[in-house]
Parts: sequence; C-alpha cells; structure tokens
Amino acid sequence: MTIIDHKNTNLSNKVQETLFIKGYSHIFNWVEYLFYKNQTADKIFRAEAIADLFIQNTCEISDYADYEF
Repeated sequence: MTIIDHKNTNLSNKVQETLFIKGYSHIFNWVEYLFYKNQTADKIFRAEAIADLFIQNTCEISDYADYEF
C-alpha cells in the first residue's frame, strides 16, 4: 500500500465514520464517494463535506429517525 492509497483509505474511513455517527452508514458506496471526493477537493473538512453530500443526495432516512430521545 502506498502513501497515497493510505491517505485515500483514511479519508474514506473518516467519511464512513461520519455517516455512521449521523445514522447514514448504509448509504456509503464507492462510486459516489469518488465522485464527491473530486467535488470537494478544495474543502478544509473534506470528510464532513463528502458525508454531507451523501446525506443531501439521498432519499433515505437516518437510522435514528425511529428512536425517541
């Protein structure tokens, strides 16, 4: 594994973790991830920006929607 591969893996892991925390872990897929990654090249908090794009462009509801807090 090269340094670039490791960097990309870390970013994808951060995106998946952010989606998991927000209750959207089930919407992650690699095709959209790569597309959003190119769109967010200039963002400072890139993982958060990618996760937000996943959430904005889905019709799915959060895993936490059924729970009363």
